[in-house]
Amino acid sequence: MVLARVAYGPAPDTGDPNPGHPPRYVLKLLGGFGLERDGRAVAVPQGARRLLAYLGVRQRCARSEAAGTLWPGSHDERARANLRTMLWRLHRVTPEPLLEEDDRLALAAGVTSDVAALGAAAAALLAGASPVGADPAVPALATGELLPGWYDDWVLTERERLRQTQLYALEALAERLTAQGRFGEAVQVALTAVQLEPLRESATRTLIAVHLAERNINEAVRRFELFRADLGRELGVAPTPWLEHLVRAGLHQA
Repeated sequence: MVLARVAYGPAPDTGDPNPGHPPRYVLKLLGGFGLERDGRAVAVPQGARRLLAYLGVRQRCARSEAAGTLWPGSHDERARANLRTMLWRLHRVTPEPLLEEDDRLALAAGVTSDVAALGAAAAALLAGASPVGADPAVPALATGELLPGWYDDWVLTERERLRQTQLYALEALAERLTAQGRFGEAVQVALTAVQLEPLRESATRTLIAVHLAERNINEAVRRFELFRADLGRELGVAPTPWLEHLVRAGLHQA
């Protein structure tokens, strides 16, 4: 990968708290937009945030994709001009380039994003990885929604995709912890999934399974009754027979 060397004018001097070491940038998109350079907040112009956020989610994309997605109502030439303007603005935000530019755009090697961390943690769990010790996947998964308050079409699509990824990964993590007998941790992880989506039966089923595994029958029944009441009140439906069978089987084994 070759970084583009373009004369965009002098970048601001933000100081270097770690002289002799390449600075590290962290792009935060879950729970709100933020950019940090070695732990210090970096101000990013409002317009340039859209391009940086898009690359933080997509990681890499063609220039035409970025232009068409970020300016969907513009003609191609206008969208490309807007993209060039945003690139120029981003080059003035930090002393080091935040992006790599050739035929495609990507975050620079020194820039990490919480969306990428969430994706890596989720992929590992869904591929069958088991948690060890104080598992670092937990904080990566238990994060806020993508860019709250942003209503671009691409944000809405990616927000739902990431929410589903979080839920599946949290459920998988709770199941792994249960299998290891780490019931307290499993309950907390399962509760996080339930809080993200209270009416999602698979999340409640995972939580009930933890309670049954630790022989906490009363808590399992209480959680089932709460879910049944919420489901009836909000959607006018009942839990599936599968969930009721899980609870009944636990009662018979008690």
